Formats: sequence, C-alpha cells, structure tokens
Amino acid sequence: MALKKVGVLVCLALAIAVGCMWIFGPGQAPANPLPAVAGAGEAKYSLTAEFPEVRDSYTLYRVVPATVTEEQVREIAEPFGLSGEPKAVSEVTGEYLLVDTSKEPEEQVSVYAHSGGVAYHILDLELPTEVTRQPDLPTDAEAEKIALTFLEKTGMQSPDARVVKTEVNQKQEVWKSGGSEPEVSYDVTKAVRFGRSFDGLPVYGDEFAVILGDGGEVVGLVKTWREVTPDGNVSLRSPEGAYEDLRAARTVRPHVGGEYDQITIENVAIGYWMEPRGFVQDLVRPVYVFSGTALRNGVEEPYVEYVFADEGKQ
Repeated sequence: MALKKVGVLVCLALAIAVGCMWIFGPGQAPANPLPAVAGAGEAKYSLTAEFPEVRDSYTLYRVVPATVTEEQVREIAEPFGLSGEPKAVSEVTGEYLLVDTSKEPEEQVSVYAHSGGVAYHILDLELPTEVTRQPDLPTDAEAEKIALTFLEKTGMQSPDARVVKTEVNQKQEVWKSGGSEPEVSYDVTKAVRFGRSFDGLPVYGDEFAVILGDGGEVVGLVKTWREVTPDGNVSLRSPEGAYEDLRAARTVRPHVGGEYDQITIENVAIGYWMEPRGFVQDLVRPVYVFSGTALRNGVEEPYVEYVFADEGKQ
C-alpha cells in the first residue's frame, strides 16, 4: 500500500482560473516577465477564445509598504490565542515566525515583512501524517459561517473580500501498487477562499483562505492582502501581442508550457497581478490571463498563465 497526499492549490478569483500555490508555502514568482526558456515555447498552442475588449486606460496601483516588527507579530498572534517569541527566519521572504509550544498540537503564526501577509497553521491537523477515517467536514454553507466568524475573531476580515469558492483543500489517498485508482480517498480539509477586484477586474495571485478540518475546526489561514492606492493610468498592449509572448514563454511566472503536448486556450481575460507573500512589490500591474486545457501524456489538466498587459503610464 502507498499513502498519497493530494493538495489542492490556492486559487483566488471568481469564475476564471487563477494563479496557484501551495497554501502552506511562501510561494515563489518573479517580479518581472521571464525571458524565453529553451524548450518552453515548443508546446503546441491552439486558441479557441475570443480576445477581450480593451478599454482606453486602466488604473495602475501602488502598494503601500508593509512594516512588520516583532511587537506587531505578537499583536497579530494574540487574537489567535497564541503567545511566544517571534523570530526572523528568512531574509529572502521576510518571514517572522511565532510558534506557541504550549499548545498541543503546536500552533504557529508567520508574518511576512515583504507583503504584510499572515499565515496561521496547526500543522498536525492541517497536514496529518496519516488519515484512517473520513474527517467530519462541515457543509459549504457551514464552512463559510465558521470562516467568517473566525476572521472576525482574529481581526483578519477585510471589507473588500468576497467568498469565491468553498472546496476540498487536502486529500489523502491509499494506493495499491500498480493500481490505476486509489483504494481509499479521504477529504482531509476544506477551504473557504476569498477574492477581490480592482477597477472592476479580478486580482490574481492574492492569497486569502480559511482552512477547516475535522469537526469544522479552523486549522489554517493564509492572507496576503496588500494595501494599495491608485497611481495614475496605463494603456494596454494588444491581446494578440500578449498571446505571442505566451507562445514565446515570456510570462509573469516560470513557464511550464514545454511540459505539455498540447495547450488549448479557451479563455482570455484581463486582471491585476499580485506577487506571493514572500516578495516585495511596488506596483500592481494589469495582466492578460490565458486559461484553458493542457494535455500531458494523454491526460487533460487545467492550464493558466499570465502575461503583463501594460504598455505605458499615461
């Protein structure tokens, strides 16, 4: 028998596939489009979507810099019922970590100086080593109520946040050697995910989710929700040009197109890009979002990629 964990990625936007990362990871993504990667543009693309209409101008946003001190980390941890001494654990991501070892199991809060992002985890419950029965997870409606109550209790609520999806977050599967499907599959946790919009357009890359475990207990939270202010307007380059950049692997995130045999772009949208919590960000720029279906070794899977859309500040 083999034990397999299947983690659901964080996807925070309504009706359109969005940027994803493991909910318990700091996330990695470049601040600027990557140059073309050898082999990455060899995938065969087909376009079945219509390009979106482009307005004359779009708002550019500037990020309000976050200030994080050890005292602020303690203040953030207090509503979670945690105490302890925060430590700076990474200069690269700007992470401060506070672990409450008096809890059983241990609970922790991380605060990221580069973004002001907050992550709360009861790791033993959020990512259990082994599950032997189906946990008692709340219904979607119950999960949403629990999540909203938890956000109010911890001071993590935001007036511009809206629930965009409630779904299974973590699965655990038991496979038999040589089997084509799992013998047993357990839904371990459920996530209530939140998203927001700027200038009437969805924001991609934001992380905001409450994770619920057995009995409806909140076992995790992640929130990267940078404060922004308008900073003028920009015009957009053509979606046709952005599509050519996609084919050439000049994308916002590390490009993985070369791993696929075929990529069908079924939707093209416009939104704004937020960097992951471990990165410094000055400007929030518009992006073209290309989503659809990719084929790898005969298996279909969702596909999404981003190309910066702004042409110049007005």
